[in-house]
Amino acid sequence: MKKGFLSYFPLALLAALGSFVTGCNSSETWGTDPQDLSGTAVTAFSLKADQTVLNNLDSVYFSIDLVAGKIFNASPLPYGTNVDAIAVSISSDACSVAELRINGDEEKEASVVDYLTTPDEKIDFTNGPVTLHLVSADGLHERDYEIRLNVSSVVADSLYWDELQAGVLRGVAGMTRSKTVKSGDKAIMLSTAPDGDAGISTFIPNAKSGGGNWEPGVISPSFVDVNTPSYGNLLNVESFTATEQGDLYVTDSYGNLHQSNDGGRSFKIVDTSWANITAAYDNAIIGIKENAGSHSFAAYPSSAWPQAGQPVPATFPVEASSGAAQFTTKWATLPQIVITGGKTASGSLTGSTWGFDGKQWAELSDRLPAASGYTLAKYTVAETDTISWRVSQREVLLAFGGMGLKPVGDVWISRDMGVNWQKGSETLQLPEYMPFTTGASLLVFDKTLDASDATPLAITPITSWECPYLYLFGGYDTGGTLRQTYWSGVVNHLRMKPLQ
Repeated sequence: MKKGFLSYFPLALLAALGSFVTGCNSSETWGTDPQDLSGTAVTAFSLKADQTVLNNLDSVYFSIDLVAGKIFNASPLPYGTNVDAIAVSISSDACSVAELRINGDEEKEASVVDYLTTPDEKIDFTNGPVTLHLVSADGLHERDYEIRLNVSSVVADSLYWDELQAGVLRGVAGMTRSKTVKSGDKAIMLSTAPDGDAGISTFIPNAKSGGGNWEPGVISPSFVDVNTPSYGNLLNVESFTATEQGDLYVTDSYGNLHQSNDGGRSFKIVDTSWANITAAYDNAIIGIKENAGSHSFAAYPSSAWPQAGQPVPATFPVEASSGAAQFTTKWATLPQIVITGGKTASGSLTGSTWGFDGKQWAELSDRLPAASGYTLAKYTVAETDTISWRVSQREVLLAFGGMGLKPVGDVWISRDMGVNWQKGSETLQLPEYMPFTTGASLLVFDKTLDASDATPLAITPITSWECPYLYLFGGYDTGGTLRQTYWSGVVNHLRMKPLQ
């Protein structure tokens, strides 16, 4: 008879091996048996169809955590869903007992439903989780599961503008014109007053919520190449622009292009014959030059766009277009920017959307109402799939605030970056307490939220996540009067803890 394998193992080696195995297992797990779910495992859970509650109710997806004994829909049902009478469908091992234990309140006593005899009886989930109690067929094992039916506490896919986080602009005394641009994690505003004063103000958004604070004091910029008094009256404030590097640019009524690389304290003339700055692109700017009534594309530095100097098409906006929205795609190696609306060289209003790919401009669509002063931004919205009732996120363009033959009061949305536009859903429209504003500056700041700032969504904990906030600065009413306010907004779903 052969000797056993262990008889040839040196005792010292066995001792070492034992130490290694012990080190790889905690004292809590070594020598313990895995959890026994014999006869009490839930294999499937769903809600039964009921159109009086919600269309496609039986399509709502539920997660089953067998270890923790939890059953829940991580993506909540829509805000306002009535959950006081919903039938459920449960698949499990063969059981001798399957009871649904329902919590009570001051008006209704706690109750128990025998699922084995009345599987179609409706369950009341309004008083918190329902307990599913299972006993195996042989009676030797039993298990409780917590069934949580999550309903959103807010309209998840709505764009919420917080009145409590609104504030006033800080600029020069008596300001009548302003424009705000993004520079890193700050917003920089140029303001001017009728007496010719000009000021540079800095706004710092709150790190984890809407609103923010203005830095103390307003910088009075110097225009080192110009000795004209009251120079603020000559600035084309609407052309004020910042590059990714933080350089600031603005044009004046003489066609001079001014640059500041010290945060707006001083500006110097770097080019001439500029009619308007269209957008920042990387660390350069692109725009329009005018010479003897003829318009051509321009760039500064000129090396940033070798095709600069080409004539501007008759349908391209040479002034009063929206700010630019920038994005990247997997089909292009260079960033893309889009603008919409504005006035052409003939003075006609346009509703065209134009895109620039680093080499040339192209007209993407002519789908928006013809208007100047559109507010435009690339943003993330949340949309609810009414089949599975899951909320998904997607990047879109938002445009509103155009001023044409009449104000464009609706928020428009493009899901293909400007090729097609349609009016946004009711949940994306501006609230009644926000007055119509045209020519405003719409900026997006990404913030890192954590669980202490959020509305609960998932049971699985998540440490932090990125959330974009919209900031709307200034703009004008229908009579051209500056609105000296700012607003901050966010889609509710983006503040909720994402699924993990």
